[in-house]
Amino acid sequence: MTVAARQSKAQILEVKLQKHLQAAGFKNLPLYISCDFRDDSLTVVGEHPRSLVLKAKPTFAVLEAAILEIEPEAIQQIGLCLKITGQKQPYAFHSFTMQHPVLSRPKTVQVLKKPENIPVAETGIVLAENAAETADVAEEIPLETDVENAVRDEYFPNFSESSSDADPIAFRVAAIPADMGDNPFDVLDLEPAVTVAQTPKHSPLAMLAAAGMVSVAAVILAGGYYLLSRPCVVGECTALANAKRLSDNSAKTLKTSKVANSPEAAQEQLKGAIALLEPIPAWSIHRGEAQTALEKYREQSQNVTSAIDAARLAQSAARKTENPSYSAESGQEAQALWQSAIAQLGEIPTNSPVYPYAQRKTKEYRKNLATGNRQLGTEKKAEKILLAAKSTAQIAEAREAVAQTSQTWGQVQAGWEKALDTLAEIPSNTQSYQQGKLLVPKYETKLSQARERKNVEGISENAYTQAVTLAAEARIFEGKNGWFKASEYWRRALSYAEQVPAATSYSQKAKPLIDSYKTSLQQAEVKLQEERNLQKARTDLDRTCKGNPKICDYTVSKGLIAVQMTPDYVQKLQQTFIQANNNNSVKTRQAVEKHVETLQKALEAIAENAKIPMQVYDGEGKRIASHEPK
Repeated sequence: MTVAARQSKAQILEVKLQKHLQAAGFKNLPLYISCDFRDDSLTVVGEHPRSLVLKAKPTFAVLEAAILEIEPEAIQQIGLCLKITGQKQPYAFHSFTMQHPVLSRPKTVQVLKKPENIPVAETGIVLAENAAETADVAEEIPLETDVENAVRDEYFPNFSESSSDADPIAFRVAAIPADMGDNPFDVLDLEPAVTVAQTPKHSPLAMLAAAGMVSVAAVILAGGYYLLSRPCVVGECTALANAKRLSDNSAKTLKTSKVANSPEAAQEQLKGAIALLEPIPAWSIHRGEAQTALEKYREQSQNVTSAIDAARLAQSAARKTENPSYSAESGQEAQALWQSAIAQLGEIPTNSPVYPYAQRKTKEYRKNLATGNRQLGTEKKAEKILLAAKSTAQIAEAREAVAQTSQTWGQVQAGWEKALDTLAEIPSNTQSYQQGKLLVPKYETKLSQARERKNVEGISENAYTQAVTLAAEARIFEGKNGWFKASEYWRRALSYAEQVPAATSYSQKAKPLIDSYKTSLQQAEVKLQEERNLQKARTDLDRTCKGNPKICDYTVSKGLIAVQMTPDYVQKLQQTFIQANNNNSVKTRQAVEKHVETLQKALEAIAENAKIPMQVYDGEGKRIASHEPK
């Protein structure tokens, strides 16, 4: 199971267990369930604030009954534990298997912080009136009512005095039975919870009497101070107003905020409101109003928790379908998560401040669910098309193995064409489309091979005939020095000769022609390149020699490029240079020199490109320069 699948499975189970707890009398109580799957085991943690005191046995019994009813898939070993918010270790835990539930084999470990007996209701739930009062209360009620069974099945840490007044007393387990190995929790990991200081021993009666009187006075004074210092006992009760403000802000956050974590922000505000009212003691005149508000805020907090759970389910669903294409299995898992999220929001009462937010999110989730349903239907349809294409390809492969004649190869060709056409019908926004794309190259290759084998004999004869005919045409163009056409026809003749399939009646005739045609083609291309070089040289010389007056005349052959300056050009160049000297015009003289230098470089470049020697003559036919290409 992937991490994402395990998380989504755990979220769905958390929601179901929360519903069972509410149905069993835990409604509107701050008991939060979290689950974790590991192979064939399940761990369930119940977390609550110090203000809530639970009986372990009834709570575990409800959770166990719920798990047995839900029957998580592939789970054998189940571990349950209860812990106080902010504490690292649980104060009670219990394990069982799907085949051996709690009534036949209970295992519960609880840690007692004080030896006082804490009265609780038969439901197993005690709401402390004061957070400070509950700080020293044992967060437990023994799991077994039978004393002997309790002694046998429950195991408690032993306390002993430390060697130093400042050192805390660590938990030690004197003896743990062998069957504790089945328990997924290790009591040795529990943190120190009690610090016991050594008490000095004094025996004189006088000191005892004095100490007693002082103690009584101190207790009276401390008690009076404690009673009067509790919230909302003396003066105005600002906690009620502040709590209401936080509650109103929570509702406003849900109503106006557009960010994704608005339920979490609203929950924090409600927790703040509850934390303000919980410390109000029973002797406060505002106790009744505070309890009413507390009940209201706790109910709101539970509704916000439902919205948070729904949002987590929705996030898991969105992650499963965040890629443009996904499998039908992922789509089905996402749909189940969307439905669970919608169902979770549907349990929020219409009179709750959370209801408008829930309605808005329900509409959004239903839209996503509908979109997912459409995409899921498309994906299932795509999978059927992909299977049909693969089936057609398998038939084509079977026929290919026995095909011999042109007709049977035609059947193979038709099979591959049908398989490719079927793949083309797969919608592009599906995972099956991506799988189909990987098959297309293979199917196209198979189709090409089948088509080639179908026509192989006809192609063989036609290719050989075309090769011989084109070679004859190439020779004709060679006789006319038409090297461009000769090269083209030799190239086509060679191509047809190479296209003659092997293992055919014409393959042996075509084989010796291939080397001959290659040689002829190379020779024709050399001639063509020479002709192109000569033509380019002529074009470059035309461009270089033109002017007013014309600069030069030329002749081009395979062995020499002859360039002769025209008399008019030479005369004009000389006149310009003489006039510049007479006028002492440095710029004109430099311009003439630069012009001559540029002309010289241009002529040398033409000779280099053509790979032909060049000789340059003046207007009277005297050679004035020459250039050999490198």
